[in-house]
Amino acid sequence: MKVLPILLAFCALLLVCFAVLQNYRGRESQPPVRLAATDETLPLSGDQVRPPAVAGTFYPEDPQELTSLVDRVLQAAGKPSIQGRLVALMVPHAGYVYSAPVAAYSYAQLKGLSFDTVVVVGPCHREPVSGAVVPASTRWRTPLGEVPIDQELAAALIAAEPRISRGDGPHAEEHCLEVQVPFLQRSLTNFRLLPVLVSDFSLTNCAAIAQALARIAQGKKILLIASSDMTHYPAYDDASRTDHKTLDLISSWRLRSLPDWEEQATNSGVAELHCTLCGLGPVMIIMDAARRLGANTAQVLKYANSGDAPTGDKSRCVGYGAVAFTAVEGKPSPEAPMLPTSSQPGAPGSKIKTSEGELTPQQQTELLALAREAVSAFVTTREVVKPTRHDGLFNEPRAVFVTLERGGRLRGCIGSLSPQEPLVDAVVSRAIAAATEDPRFPPVQKSELSQLSFHVSVLSPVKPIKDPSEIVLGKHGVIVSQGRNRGVFLPEVAPQQGWDRDTMLTYLCVEKAGLPPDAWKRGAKLEVFTTQQFGDE
Repeated sequence: MKVLPILLAFCALLLVCFAVLQNYRGRESQPPVRLAATDETLPLSGDQVRPPAVAGTFYPEDPQELTSLVDRVLQAAGKPSIQGRLVALMVPHAGYVYSAPVAAYSYAQLKGLSFDTVVVVGPCHREPVSGAVVPASTRWRTPLGEVPIDQELAAALIAAEPRISRGDGPHAEEHCLEVQVPFLQRSLTNFRLLPVLVSDFSLTNCAAIAQALARIAQGKKILLIASSDMTHYPAYDDASRTDHKTLDLISSWRLRSLPDWEEQATNSGVAELHCTLCGLGPVMIIMDAARRLGANTAQVLKYANSGDAPTGDKSRCVGYGAVAFTAVEGKPSPEAPMLPTSSQPGAPGSKIKTSEGELTPQQQTELLALAREAVSAFVTTREVVKPTRHDGLFNEPRAVFVTLERGGRLRGCIGSLSPQEPLVDAVVSRAIAAATEDPRFPPVQKSELSQLSFHVSVLSPVKPIKDPSEIVLGKHGVIVSQGRNRGVFLPEVAPQQGWDRDTMLTYLCVEKAGLPPDAWKRGAKLEVFTTQQFGDE
């Protein structure tokens, strides 16, 4: 009697092994597809489904609970409030408990509309990729069902731009695109999806992807979505002030100013401010593509941050913005330029002439007077002074920081690490920004002008170094970068704090770049520069 159960179990085991073997042989016989971004190979199947990766964490796993939540916030957001033809949206991607009430304002604009395909571009949080990556999978599943991936559009995008590849690896655990799908499933019917991931936010990469996206979308019923949260992780008031400046730039189509603003804001001393847009690249890509597809209006629909949520911590916030980009008939296109191609002046990779020359005392005096004149004119009349270009060195592109003090205390400091414009223009723009745009302080008032002292730091060209021992404390400013994280200390920081080189690099990684404390020892890129500093006595 005991033999029969054993025989039955053995037969069952044989059947399982046979099925596994047949499945393996079937997979082995299929041609492999190369994942260019991850250098892996996977069997190519006619039907691959990406299962939900963050259901139950970022949003409810239960279909009824998820439907109820999404429908509730959509109803609270109200009826569509935009004018013109909807071309694109900006939507946050945090956990629904924090960001869903803001995301709903973007998705509420879809009521009564239909699109054949929705292209969602988001940033890689887990795995850096080259160029951009679309999925190899054919369907994406959420608790609300499956959405087909637009394979035809994906192939067209890859054909249009060689830096775009196909692969499921980077998409497998990424949340920034997945969290958009349940909202789309409750807002649209019969649509296809094209998820796109990027981690290279350079103007060259973003321009190439945006232009390819605009070309393949021309004449089609396609909705573009940029998936991005905003500030990470300052206190409530700092987050709100910084985010509203970012939204001002977006609503006025100053997309080429967004990287410069991120650099200024993250180096302005705001505690725990790691970024202005974690999806900076996706936002620039979608804005540029939308402009090329006829969008001429950017409307901020809603703003809040995690501190506004019932369980939010106001001492450490992430910002969320909902923005619609539309084409309004009869309205002229914004004058702000689109992203540059690699052949345009000022594009990354182009050679910008810079000078190693030191400024003379007379030149220093002239630039200080120019900074003071620029602030006084702007605060008094909102006019931007036009500097005289009588000196050759003044006309050369240089990176500049301008610092304002009042009564010996900091009143504003804004600058950039890369040369964007001629030295005199940089002094004017950075001086005005230090007086009016530093998120740590309210704008300078007329009554303060006579009490301000000015200091200017002109940076040398940035140079990479191979070994930290090349850093000379007090002489070199230092930049550390890894992936999308970047931080900088000016030369005077380490001596002021009494730090040795290792301590300075550790603080630079943690406090300024949001990296592990030993990242400078483990592959992070190090660059140095020098500054010529001068100011009011």
